[in-house]
Amino acid sequence: MTQRIALVTGGSRGLGKNAALKLASRGIGSF
Repeated sequence: MTQRIALVTGGSRGLGKNAALKLASRGIGSF
């Protein structure tokens, strides 16, 4: 099993938040 993780900067608002939510909907963890 492969685990995918992404580093998203500015994830509390704007484009960063949108990117984090999109990744989460695809099952990719972010921090």
